[in-house]
Amino acid sequence: MQNNHNPLHPPTHKRKPDTNCDTRFEDLAELLPQIVFELDEDLRFTFFNWSAIDIIGHAYDEQAEDRAGIFDIVCEPDREKVRSFFTRIQQDVTSGHIECCITAHDGRKIPAIIYASPIIGEKRIAGVHGVIVDISEQARLEKALALTNQKLNMMNSVTRHDVLNSITGVLGLCDMLAATTTDRDAKELAAGIRDQVVRIKDQILFTKDYQSVGVKAPQWQGLCQCVRDAAAAVGRESIHIHLPANDARIYADPLFGRVFYNLIDNSIRHGGPVRNIAVETETVPDGSLIIRYRDDGCGIPPHEKQKIFEQGYGKNTGFGLFFIREVLAITGLAIRETGEVGKGVVFEITVPKETWRVPG
Repeated sequence: MQNNHNPLHPPTHKRKPDTNCDTRFEDLAELLPQIVFELDEDLRFTFFNWSAIDIIGHAYDEQAEDRAGIFDIVCEPDREKVRSFFTRIQQDVTSGHIECCITAHDGRKIPAIIYASPIIGEKRIAGVHGVIVDISEQARLEKALALTNQKLNMMNSVTRHDVLNSITGVLGLCDMLAATTTDRDAKELAAGIRDQVVRIKDQILFTKDYQSVGVKAPQWQGLCQCVRDAAAAVGRESIHIHLPANDARIYADPLFGRVFYNLIDNSIRHGGPVRNIAVETETVPDGSLIIRYRDDGCGIPPHEKQKIFEQGYGKNTGFGLFFIREVLAITGLAIRETGEVGKGVVFEITVPKETWRVPG
């Protein structure tokens, strides 16, 4: 049975456009697979396209006094944040989007993004119009990808644990061999084998950190706090760490703090008699933020400035600076070395304007 006054029932008629512009708008809206809608001041539907019926089974009836509103299709847990979103749209006269969950006509919960902007009348905001995009497939893919990463990480962890146990056994045998022979050549050979096994161990330990790069979503992190935590983890009290005068929040991989840990560790290992390390910030004309890391060590020769970021280059495993570059690249940050030999290193990290902000 058809009920022309039920706002949640498919309509028996459609709004007749008043102008050619309205006709073109509705014709275009009917071609789109997304929900195209208009709301009045009270956030009740005054229009949406037929795709809305296919997705949620709801339709509007202009003659009904109890027309359906946007909150009739938004899931209960998300209604308050959606209400605040539309209030901001109307008060600030701005466009925006929000992710929420909508209810389908068969009870399914559909993850979606609502894009909306105000309808500006002659003297006031006359309502809101926008588009609702179904992101169910995206959500399913993200869930499947997260599950796949979890399984791969578990497999890597188990394999790494077993290999490290075997390496520990080989190192023990090298020590026993060196202790049970008086032959100098045999001792040197055992020491060489031990050094190579230690390098293999370091490379395997690096994979533990590297497999975590990009696994978790980027987040906003305080620059000064990251430097403090890194300095505390390194634990060299004889080195003075100077924090930036102006703090900043950086949108980066959760391993962003390891960037400064590795830089400080690199200064200690290769910088010679380093006594001072400073982190400074500078805003450049295009809105980007430059983070400068300085030490008072021996510096890096010009011909090595690019090579130091390559995998495997260095006096130890060569993973430290390569790892830093990979972590920073997750959110578009870049790093280069601009110091002078004999005056210490200067690592410049460029943070795009959209990935940093002033605290608060």
